[in-house]
Amino acid sequence: MKQLALLGITLIFNSAFGQQSQDLIPKDAVTVLSINNMSVFQKVSLDELIQYDFMIDIQQELFDGSTAGKSIKEAGIDFNQKLNVFYGKTYDYEISGFTFGISDKEKLFTVFDDFEQEQSGYPSVERYSSYFNQLIIKGNSGLLIRVEPLHDRISDVADSIWYARGNDYYWGAYDDEFMIDNVEENILDVETEEIINEEIVFEDTITEPGEYVFEEVKDIVSGKTYWELRDSVSFSLQITYLKELTDGLFLRNESLINADVRFANQLKSTSDGVFYLDNSRNLEKNQSFWYMKTMFPGLYAELKDLYTGNVIVGDIFLNEKNIQFKVVSNYGEKLGSVYQKLNDSKFDKNILKYIQKDNSAFFTYNINLREAYEQAYDVIVPILEKEKSMQVTMNLLVLELLDEYINKDALFGSYKGSMFGTFNGIKKVKTKKIIFDYDEETWEYTEQEVEAEEDMPIFTLGFSTDRPDIAEKILKRLSRATSQIEQVNDHWVFYDAVMESAPLYFVNKNGLFIITNDEDLAVNHSNGYGANAITGKKAKEIKSNGFMYAEVDWGKTIDRLPRDMFTGEQNEIVDAMRGKGGMIKLTSSKTTKQHTKFDLIYSFEGSFENSSKYILDFVNSIYLISK
Repeated sequence: MKQLALLGITLIFNSAFGQQSQDLIPKDAVTVLSINNMSVFQKVSLDELIQYDFMIDIQQELFDGSTAGKSIKEAGIDFNQKLNVFYGKTYDYEISGFTFGISDKEKLFTVFDDFEQEQSGYPSVERYSSYFNQLIIKGNSGLLIRVEPLHDRISDVADSIWYARGNDYYWGAYDDEFMIDNVEENILDVETEEIINEEIVFEDTITEPGEYVFEEVKDIVSGKTYWELRDSVSFSLQITYLKELTDGLFLRNESLINADVRFANQLKSTSDGVFYLDNSRNLEKNQSFWYMKTMFPGLYAELKDLYTGNVIVGDIFLNEKNIQFKVVSNYGEKLGSVYQKLNDSKFDKNILKYIQKDNSAFFTYNINLREAYEQAYDVIVPILEKEKSMQVTMNLLVLELLDEYINKDALFGSYKGSMFGTFNGIKKVKTKKIIFDYDEETWEYTEQEVEAEEDMPIFTLGFSTDRPDIAEKILKRLSRATSQIEQVNDHWVFYDAVMESAPLYFVNKNGLFIITNDEDLAVNHSNGYGANAITGKKAKEIKSNGFMYAEVDWGKTIDRLPRDMFTGEQNEIVDAMRGKGGMIKLTSSKTTKQHTKFDLIYSFEGSFENSSKYILDFVNSIYLISK
């Protein structure tokens, strides 16, 4: 009997403390970055860590000063376990967070000091909450997570409750009777005084309208406004979805490592870190697919099957002077057959003439659109033929007619397959801006045109063509339609095309069509850069590469890109990359029906001890992109 009891205690102990941080990643996570070599983070201060976006979004409470002067090592983190940062999205909610090992729970709560213990409801599991965040501990592993109901889901539930209770439209309304009486009195007085005095209006005879009364409609049952009810719905859904997630983890053992064997296998890698991105689930959760799932369930099922297996996995290696990312993009055979045709194209060596040796950044891209189109047509048409709806049938008919009547030789001959792009610094250009002034007394806006000086990125984009005559015909016709476009010697100029002040140049020669705002290239190097172009080993490396090659001088490129080029969301990603030095090189393998491999090497400036900072920057960038 004693032996049986001892065995039971041993099993419970192994179950609780055999738990690893990766076992707590929810199955709904679609993006995971897992750091195996945690030793490089021991000296990272918590003050530095909480400045990253993935930390700000997950754990705002760490800004209360509890992290001051502490490193990650002093926060009770177990460096023998993995750190796993994840993000996921379902039809109902988003999740973000990370899992980690715990070596000293007492030290851990000197950092997470705002968390209060709650009833967990699961054996051997502790739960702590702080505002919207949950800290869940099982054995010596922790899960810090935020579950946020989607905006549309909150709206659907709140609206359903609001109108089911017989409430009026929730935006509220002004007191209409008060408004009409006051406005009419005001208009009458003004018009009367204007008629009597012709040009003079006595302001003191005008009755000013009183303060508008805005009465917000309240729920008949609870007495709450719509927005208060909505907050209650949001909180209730958050609790519901959190329980759904934790029930899956701790009652049904539904973690990502158990749900996806590809992720489980990737975690076995001996590299310093791994990452995982399930594109098939990302596409499935895309809102356009939600519509298709409702309206065309058969078509949705076929397309879902087409994207099955579309998963990106990779390894991270921390070397003495660089960080290497080895990435494999996996996909199903049908989709892979299209990618294989797309990336099977002969490299046009002429494009190398237009890439300077000292370019800040450049890329080459080699694809075969004609073969890819034919293969995609053979894959997509049978799928569309199975759908019986009139809308899909008519779209299919249009596609088939276009396939019959369009001159595909001319279309795909215009873009033969090889493409390149370069970035070579910035140039100051004089521009004109419109400044708006607002008069608070008259409530009127005035606008004023002023001269300004802005940074313009110098870029070039070109592609190979078998039909230069088509581009030439287009430019000639456009030049007759507008004086902004004209031919100058062996190139074309589109005046005031960039930022409404700088010209854009078109070079159509040597089997290439080039678009650039680099005047020096168009005027002095329309046949290429000669001895200053890429040659030798570098040229051979690019030509023997797969469909894509790129090099970026990080410091010269990212820091010089004007913020006006990007949207607010894009600037979040770019800002996370600013202030870093080093070189990035991206290469790709030949594409098969199952996968394409990519190799990205980030050679950084500084010692190996700084590698933790570069890894965190990478984690942050991936987090922002995947949101």
